[in-house]
Amino acid sequence: MGSKRNGKPKGPKMISEIIRLREAGLSIRAIARALNCSRNTVDKYLDASPEVSESTTPSYRAPWSNQIDWDLARKLAQVEGEPLSDVWEHLAKSGTVAVPYVSFWREFKRRFPSVPLEMHKIHPPAERVEIDYKGQDEGFGYYDRVAGVWVPCRLFGAILCFSQMFYARATHTERQEDLLTSVAHTYEFFGGVPLTTAFDNAKAAVTKAHRYDPDINPEFAIFCEHFSTAPLAMRPGKPKDKNLIENALGVFWRWARRRLRRRQYYSLAELNQALLALVHEFNDRVQRKYGVSRRQKFLGGEKDRLLPLPARAWSYSEWKSPTVHPDCHVQIDYNFYSAPHHIRGQVVNARVGSALIEIFYNNECVARHLRLAGAIRGRYSTKNEHLPPSQQAILEATPQSVIRDAQTIGPCTGQMITQIIEGAIHPLRYLRRCQGILRLKKDFDAQAIEQVSELLIDMNQSTATYDDYKKLLLNKDRQKSLANAVTTRSNKAFLRGQTSWSH
Repeated sequence: MGSKRNGKPKGPKMISEIIRLREAGLSIRAIARALNCSRNTVDKYLDASPEVSESTTPSYRAPWSNQIDWDLARKLAQVEGEPLSDVWEHLAKSGTVAVPYVSFWREFKRRFPSVPLEMHKIHPPAERVEIDYKGQDEGFGYYDRVAGVWVPCRLFGAILCFSQMFYARATHTERQEDLLTSVAHTYEFFGGVPLTTAFDNAKAAVTKAHRYDPDINPEFAIFCEHFSTAPLAMRPGKPKDKNLIENALGVFWRWARRRLRRRQYYSLAELNQALLALVHEFNDRVQRKYGVSRRQKFLGGEKDRLLPLPARAWSYSEWKSPTVHPDCHVQIDYNFYSAPHHIRGQVVNARVGSALIEIFYNNECVARHLRLAGAIRGRYSTKNEHLPPSQQAILEATPQSVIRDAQTIGPCTGQMITQIIEGAIHPLRYLRRCQGILRLKKDFDAQAIEQVSELLIDMNQSTATYDDYKKLLLNKDRQKSLANAVTTRSNKAFLRGQTSWSH
């Protein structure tokens, strides 16, 4: 007991006070500050005292703490994941506890030192928005009167972390198109774009989850680049990384559920219209914790700091991986789009939008086409610069070999294939069609193919298709009826000729 501070020895009273304060739950730093001694002195007497150790459970209990069901408080904080401040607020409203939150927090930590508690997060204005889907709930959806079935829906939610301005929308699924469309509507609802967008590791947003370096979905990355916001993927299995939207979706759903079920909805648009009215009402409600509404905080300190919306509207696109065919085209949804001839035979990435198709090779955009609209199939969108030079294309062995193979079947087939290739804008335009016609040799006799070619030439079919050949080869009766239709008739005064329609 020979330790001194300022030349004065520490007596039994000082030592007992150190032990008492330690049992009350104070830290070593707080004890040293309260007793005006060094932390080393406190450590020394605590280590020397058999009455106190680091594993000893504090014996001090606040007088008011006997009125609280601490097992329930621990269940709410540890099992259900509620913030300890919400547990205290709930108990304060019920009249069970009448002490400040700090006192409640200290008593909780004295009783349950092993329960981890999340600290309050500070978010600057317009810095972050959190997005998520709520778990599926029965009863949320609409009734389709045409099909006569109930259509369940999913509840999408987004929240600005500073003002807690909230937005919700109903979608049919949680697929990427529904997710990105909902996020785009979110930015329009807020009237601007935050600096970062936080989300979980769903496949629609993250291709491969990782704690430190996740792979963002390419379309989601392009979406964020379009709106000039940075994508932030949360850690896998850590829902508290975006605790605001997790909590807000639950609070909003508990408040809006009874209001939504007061009437029947018959379309997704009608459900979203009712949901939007509830969102406005929800944002106008005064938060007891802050004394103002979400909208007041949003208009007062966050709206003007959001990034502006882009001038061009966003549209959803899909990614596909077609192969460039020998005719310098890729097939997308039954139509064909040209690509540079030097990547024939290579697998490319195609971004298929509602109005535009972009083709990428080695992460570089090599072709852009307006998407062919309508239900007609088999159309081509060709750019001349994508094809080989005309003289080089004519000298290529592929069209010439196709013509030679056709002539081995018969003169009519050779004539038909020749006029198909020469009648196109470019010799490679209908190359695959001709290859398909010649491939019919595997299933049909050469004589039958030659007869069909002769019939098509008589019918003035200069650009016969693969389906024309195959249907006639499978239907002999059809061949006979067409052959009779092209038979030359004798001239009669009151009988129309076969070619009278052309005059």
